[in-house]
Amino acid sequence: MSLNDTIFTIAVSLLSQWGYTGVFLLMTLEGATLPVPSEIVLPVTGFLVYNHTLDFWPAVAVASLGGLLGTVIDFSIGYYLGRPTVLRYGRKIRLNERHLMIVEGWFAKHGSAAVLFARFVPLLRTLIAFPAGVAKMRVSKFLAFSAIGIVIWDIVLIYLGVLAGQNYSSIVNGLDATLPLIGYAALAGVVLALVFLTRRKREKENPNPNATN
Repeated sequence: MSLNDTIFTIAVSLLSQWGYTGVFLLMTLEGATLPVPSEIVLPVTGFLVYNHTLDFWPAVAVASLGGLLGTVIDFSIGYYLGRPTVLRYGRKIRLNERHLMIVEGWFAKHGSAAVLFARFVPLLRTLIAFPAGVAKMRVSKFLAFSAIGIVIWDIVLIYLGVLAGQNYSSIVNGLDATLPLIGYAALAGVVLALVFLTRRKREKENPNPNATN
């Protein structure tokens, strides 16, 4: 049995027994950068919606609240304890200094908008909270941008689970084909958005480049 199959089986069992509480707990762990893949948890949640065990919008709400709580934990580690503590914490999960440097570079280049766009990029979607905290990003802006990205991600993946509900084993198999497409589409959207924001920034810095003194 593959790792994804094992995680899938555990997720089905847990969520069937614990319902919304299980969704909330798993997504809190995922939001805190622990090895709980939302790419499995959320489609399984969608399968339970298809089976009328859960309802769609309450499932989206508890998943999003869990993800937001988890990312606030990571943000708080960076904000209050700093980069050295982030690295010490990272040794206990899946974060190393190279990962952190990549995310820090992305945050430094794109600023607050990176918090939103990163929510659609695997791995970056949870790690982005650390550099945002270390940089002392305004808490209200971090929460707003994170919430938007988290809610959209949760809606998409839960709905994919609903569509795959007739045969829940197809969720795991279908993820191999559909998630790369979602990732490519999200990455293309991120690139376009960053190009737009960069152009707007340049226009503000040089409102009339043809003007003469």
